[in-house]
Amino acid sequence: MSGWQSNYVSAPEQLRRQRSNLLALVGQRLQAGWELARDRWQPDIPLVLVFHDGAQLELAWAADDDLSISWNTIDLRAACTLVGRRHEWRSSHPHPLAAVAGRILTGWAVTESPYFPGDVDLTGELPMDLAAGWSMAGLWIEFGDIGLHVFSGADATYISDAPEQPCDQGHTRVTHRQLQEDDAQAPRDPTASS
Repeated sequence: MSGWQSNYVSAPEQLRRQRSNLLALVGQRLQAGWELARDRWQPDIPLVLVFHDGAQLELAWAADDDLSISWNTIDLRAACTLVGRRHEWRSSHPHPLAAVAGRILTGWAVTESPYFPGDVDLTGELPMDLAAGWSMAGLWIEFGDIGLHVFSGADATYISDAPEQPCDQGHTRVTHRQLQEDDAQAPRDPTASS
């Protein structure tokens, strides 16, 4: 895809590697967010954020925990072909990207979702008393009073304007403000707040 150089590793490790680069974007104005124009989200497609200083941040999730953060590798002028169809990059669309375009990035955080032992019945309301800990689910990028959630959909990158994931029954939490260096994958007391 138009020069993209992905570098998937576990999300906590990726954030440890990229922490200073991501924090350097605080105070920068987002020119636009870019995604491929398509009728449904495809796996292994990055979200691209272009800042006024020229930095181009490329974020992509794969599997449940692998995150790629790359810089300035994608040529947004070049279309790419996915599943036999040609797709063009489009700027600041859909709504979550349009809402943050032109705004100043003010902070970063991690979103986490509870995880449960394999034998727990998850068909009804989540049994939070049986949660084994919390796992990193996404990045919450703050732009003043609004934000952009870039999160894993198990095999694809999704975005929203709320720090929750669909179907999580309201149990996603925002933590590790400014990307603290501790490991967001470590099991934690699910009743403790960050």
